[in-house]
Amino acid sequence: MENNNTLNDNNIDSQKIPLAQKVILAVILLGYPLFSTLMYYINPPSERLIESRIIQVYVPALFFQMMIIFGIVFTILKTPVAANADRWGLSKSLTSLGIKKSDFSIINLAAGIVFLFAAVIVLNIISNIINYYNIFQAEDIAYLLPRTSGEKVFWIIISIAAGIAEEICFRGYVISRMARLTGNIWPGVLLGSISFGFGHLYQGLSGVVLISIYGFMFCLLYLARGSLIPCIIAHALQDILAAFAV
Repeated sequence: MENNNTLNDNNIDSQKIPLAQKVILAVILLGYPLFSTLMYYINPPSERLIESRIIQVYVPALFFQMMIIFGIVFTILKTPVAANADRWGLSKSLTSLGIKKSDFSIINLAAGIVFLFAAVIVLNIISNIINYYNIFQAEDIAYLLPRTSGEKVFWIIISIAAGIAEEICFRGYVISRMARLTGNIWPGVLLGSISFGFGHLYQGLSGVVLISIYGFMFCLLYLARGSLIPCIIAHALQDILAAFAV
């Protein structure tokens, strides 16, 4: 793992992070979990309300994920900042988020797959402990999973989109921008993981805890590999396999 957890004095100071990027950071860390929480209590998840998973769930989810990707990429490419290839830099490219051409490798593919299997084991153990002691409420979300061939095609598409969008958002963007603001990676790791967890409140408090831990594990993978690619691979595969595991 690279010893790159803090920023040195030669890096750009936090005041040079463009305002638009700070706004997006605030939306991710505060707006996303707040919106999820409000929707959970205003419109609780219910199988009775779902007439078409494709129209009511999958298409809106895909649209939301595409908006996340577009908003972050557009802001990065269009905000006036000096070119900088530094890992936590503000370059007008996806390099500062942990996506480079050299990252598309067999090693990162293998890292993503190995991580996924290890994470599933760890999360199953934690889930069993939570369920055994009835620590947190859990929601049954099996009704959201695809059942027809058409739904499974849509599910695969949104799983890939979610893997890309959520990893860019909660790992690449949050960690890199919080590192610029605080001089350390760990605030971004912790806040991003918690925000990521609360964004899945529809899975109940048990889901929030598990996904926050899952997000933290993704952060460690991202920092260990210095790339989002293994995270995207593991995330997308996990979502895809969830539809075929029931």
